[in-house]
Amino acid sequence: MSTISPNKIEIPSKWDIIPIHTSDRETFKQCRRKWDWSSPSRRNLIRKVNIYGVIMPLWFGTGIHYCLQKFYDPALSEDPEKMFEAWFDVEWNGGLVHFNELDYFADREPEPAFHDPTRSSVVDEHTGRVLPAIWKVRGLQELLPEIDYEAFEEHKALGINMMRYYKDYAQRNDNFRVVASEHTFSVPIHDDEGRIIKVVDTRVMPDWWEGDPNEPKEVHARGRNDTIVQDLDSGQYGILEHKTSARIDEDYFRHLDLDEQCTTYLWAAEQEAQLYDLEYKEVSFIIYNALRKAYPKPPTMTTKGLPSIDRQKESTTAYLFDKCIKENGLELVYGTDERMKNYYQYLLEMGESLFIQRGAPGFPYVLRNKAQRVNAGKRLYMEAMDMLDNPRIYHNPTKNFTCLNCVFREPCIQKETGLDYEMVLGENYRSNYDR
Repeated sequence: MSTISPNKIEIPSKWDIIPIHTSDRETFKQCRRKWDWSSPSRRNLIRKVNIYGVIMPLWFGTGIHYCLQKFYDPALSEDPEKMFEAWFDVEWNGGLVHFNELDYFADREPEPAFHDPTRSSVVDEHTGRVLPAIWKVRGLQELLPEIDYEAFEEHKALGINMMRYYKDYAQRNDNFRVVASEHTFSVPIHDDEGRIIKVVDTRVMPDWWEGDPNEPKEVHARGRNDTIVQDLDSGQYGILEHKTSARIDEDYFRHLDLDEQCTTYLWAAEQEAQLYDLEYKEVSFIIYNALRKAYPKPPTMTTKGLPSIDRQKESTTAYLFDKCIKENGLELVYGTDERMKNYYQYLLEMGESLFIQRGAPGFPYVLRNKAQRVNAGKRLYMEAMDMLDNPRIYHNPTKNFTCLNCVFREPCIQKETGLDYEMVLGENYRSNYDR
């Protein structure tokens, strides 16, 4: 790891340390076989797009996250609506992207656009290697084994309209200063005495790596922190965490009290601040920025010629609902229909929270006190020790969603039935370049 310079975050190569991601910890406790195949500290495999396609909710959420990252980056301040359109275009048609953007297009089979480094090159800050700056990625319309054109067009319109609405929402509701834009973090994991975990790396190293394979490496908590912000009223520091969901209700936020990812990110932000002498020494809250996959539009008209009042499917507003009633001459019907009046009152009360919510209603910040942040570091240490102590590898078959829809379900079943699961892994999966 290079020398630490004050006020400058330096990210070591993932090959110079042993990375532990929050997702790794969750997977390790869920199913050790999945962890063994997916973790960056193990085989680091993901499914090939040209065989399995994309998981639409995750793919769409990545696009929204990408646009909001560019929107909140002080150096860019990009229009999120235009960014989604540009992101979709590259995702769908392929095109040229800068090396710094490859994290978002890792599964699009990137290749250098110019093989002559004198034309366009960049130094990889993680490895120190000189690499081509401009890369060419393939588009989904070329890669996907089957294409639902209508679904992609619907998601394109959905993303553009969501970002158009969010831009206006943020202008009226953001009460914070952006301190640090979204970035990769990599901080050592240590015990209560401050001793950093160091172990010998068992991964197969890339050909260009020149270190000593027998020398123990530091174990790091690694991931990608969302935007670090400072509340304008209290002066406290926190994290702006973006999420997308088809539905946002009271139950959606119930898990936040024990959300391990958010707590770990606060702990990591404080560790990073200590390492690099950053201004946010104490990071104590999360703005859980939940965007419903919807945007304001007129109510759907039913076969009876009445506006739908389905709270789960509709995405209208009180203004648009009232306008629909008047334009269709339904004032008399509305005046005698209690369900319609209750629905209109519901729209009035919910307002913008039908589309965007931050934390629990009326309380936008999710707090973590000092003890919670310290305990998160202790859990991380103990789990990392378990993961690195030559653990037994076995699968954990269940009837729940995560097992039934596991990305490794096919090779897992093949392994259980004694078939050549390694052939399936070799042909249908690839190394996850960006982790």
